[in-house]
Amino acid sequence: MKKLICFVTMLSGFYSYGSIGRTQYCAEANMQSKLSSRNNRLSFTNQGGLFNSGVCWWHSRFTRNANYLAFFSPNKPPLFDPTELIKKIRKGREVVEIPGFRNLREFSTYYQNEIQDVLENWQIVDGAINQQWVVGLWGKSEVSESNMKKRMDKLHARVSNGEVVYQKLQIDGIDAHAWLVVGMEKFSGGYNLYVVDSNYRGIDRYVYKEGDRSFEHPFYGKFVPYTGRMAEERRLNKVKNKFCD
Repeated sequence: MKKLICFVTMLSGFYSYGSIGRTQYCAEANMQSKLSSRNNRLSFTNQGGLFNSGVCWWHSRFTRNANYLAFFSPNKPPLFDPTELIKKIRKGREVVEIPGFRNLREFSTYYQNEIQDVLENWQIVDGAINQQWVVGLWGKSEVSESNMKKRMDKLHARVSNGEVVYQKLQIDGIDAHAWLVVGMEKFSGGYNLYVVDSNYRGIDRYVYKEGDRSFEHPFYGKFVPYTGRMAEERRLNKVKNKFCD
């Protein structure tokens, strides 16, 4: 089955995180490890969106927001209409309690349509109103060897600091995809990257070796990742820490 690239046009092991609610939420400091569990990611992959071309940027950002700012209370009755709660996760400015579910996977399985609607609206607001589609046109799908190495060294420093790094992937032309980097391993002459890609359900591994000028994927082709939304993650951390103080 053909996988979706988030196309941006100029037209626009069981991890029972929520079982003990707020206490466990505040004790959880390693967001990379948390996102590595399928139970803490959306149950559905990238789909829908403008021209049926996907909502990958917003799927990735929503997933990160939910891991930083949502805790689960499975013993409480679920909400009849979770739309406002989902919108709060999207905005990423307050911690929210999700009643009736143990984790993000369960919640998004039951309320997939409601979450998808919010992601598609987010895409429209960013694309048509805030003109964020322009960001997808800035980069190149291949850079110099030195540029790529510098890019990977900086990424490793951020990941080593515990950050869940949001990156846009510049593909040839005006296509741009996105992923979350949740781990990196340094080896002699390169790095292994571990990423959450909204087109897939598992954790994907990519290998960078010194001398590479891009990554390559059977469907995406050659692409270069560009780190972004750093202030967004700092805000998420700040909101979580203030709530748990």
